[in-house]
Amino acid sequence: MKSLSIILKGVFMGIADLVPGVSGGTMALIFGIYDDFIFSLSKISISSLRLLKDNGIKAFWIEINGSFLLKLFSGIFIGVSLFTYLIDWLINNHPIPLWAFFIGVLLSSIIFIYKNIKNPKTNLLLYFLFGILISYSISQINTTSEIESFSGLYLFFSSLFAISAMILPGISGAYILILFGTYTEVISTIKGLLNIFIKQDYTNLYIVTYKASIIAFGIICGILIFSKIFKWLLVKYYDAVLVFMIGLMLGGISKIWPWQENGESILPFNYSGENFILLALIFFILGILFIFGVQLLEKQKHNDEKENHQ
Repeated sequence: MKSLSIILKGVFMGIADLVPGVSGGTMALIFGIYDDFIFSLSKISISSLRLLKDNGIKAFWIEINGSFLLKLFSGIFIGVSLFTYLIDWLINNHPIPLWAFFIGVLLSSIIFIYKNIKNPKTNLLLYFLFGILISYSISQINTTSEIESFSGLYLFFSSLFAISAMILPGISGAYILILFGTYTEVISTIKGLLNIFIKQDYTNLYIVTYKASIIAFGIICGILIFSKIFKWLLVKYYDAVLVFMIGLMLGGISKIWPWQENGESILPFNYSGENFILLALIFFILGILFIFGVQLLEKQKHNDEKENHQ
């Protein structure tokens, strides 16, 4: 039963990693497995690989908490596989309610993250403002000119930074991809991989596997590099990291604003097409309720486990 619970939590983390507004790290924090997640990832290192060489796979597996990571990443894979098509279809066919839902998720996640700050102080405002500045600067990057000529390198770095966000209880990796302008490309690549394995569609085999290799390499490098950095930062500067993440989330919110024309955010009343205001409002509220619902369910489960132990 415990194994199934970890897999299901991984599924939710995988879904969250596709959503610009909430990260897999946030879901791990909500589910109470974040410490196990980040500390297990940080154990994957050159020293643990030496352990594999000297003492065999069993010692290595125990060192990195391999059973936990295998179950969790299996769930993440299932979540990403099942929901990639849905997210891709919604982006192309119903973008306004989708982005409204994402904004609801993002804002309610910020409330949850703020509640986890242990000792709010005025000096944390500097980290908040720095986060806003960084996020806004990234959102102004022009992804259509010179960057395209280095698309492979750009995709690698956007994937590397995205996975770093996915393992943090704050800004989502999908949101980082949107800020870098590579979100739809990554979603399209995942969809292409699924088409190859499920539908046996080899039409774009080379380009899909090429992009997938770059993304995978960026993810692996990001996990190996940032899991150790974040473990240290969270131990030493927990509150500052969370405040900085909140600043990052708010600084680029224009990137997921539902009503945009020619790359500019506009008021819904000035939108040239159908603005779907009522539908957007409904999905915005659903986004808020989604995060609060997950929190309530996990809180109830935690209370039930506490009563069973007493």
